[in-house]
Amino acid sequence: MATVVAVIESAASYRRGLEAALADAGFTITSEPGDADAVLLALRIPEGCETANALVAAGKVVVALLPDADPAGHAHAFEHGAASATPWDADPAEIVTALTHAIAGWARLPVATVRAITAEWPGAHTPRPDVTEEEVGWLADLAGGETVARIANDTGYSERAMFRRLREVYERLGVTSRTEAIMVAERLGLFDQD
Repeated sequence: MATVVAVIESAASYRRGLEAALADAGFTITSEPGDADAVLLALRIPEGCETANALVAAGKVVVALLPDADPAGHAHAFEHGAASATPWDADPAEIVTALTHAIAGWARLPVATVRAITAEWPGAHTPRPDVTEEEVGWLADLAGGETVARIANDTGYSERAMFRRLREVYERLGVTSRTEAIMVAERLGLFDQD
């Protein structure tokens, strides 16, 4: 059975051209995104971001058609759950290829986007920050909504001492706040280590 695809785009001639390319590639076209397995969504339309969120929440494979296909545009699409993204003005065959890969669980990305992503994330050779397993546990507790007072009580520190210890952990992670520390710990995979 052919994959059912919807195209959400306000420019009718663009939408029809893309639907024709999809039909030629063996996809079944629907005008109802709710009936689709996958959706090509132009993020340039009003409410594009909200639409992407809703489609992803409904279990649809979303490929964003980007008006600005720079790394920030890709990041924006992925923030809203898109499985892949491609320039809005790409050749229809390229868009079909991006969709095919997304349905298979892969995302095609420009090299500039990959380099931008890797610049933000530590590599395999990045040393682990100088934080103990106990301190990682504190951050995990904070990420889970635990209060500093409760962590202090559980570990035998006064609340004031616990705030001081956490501030030291934040400094070693190169940040100044609880939220930043949790984000860095998550990004570095500290919560995933056994």
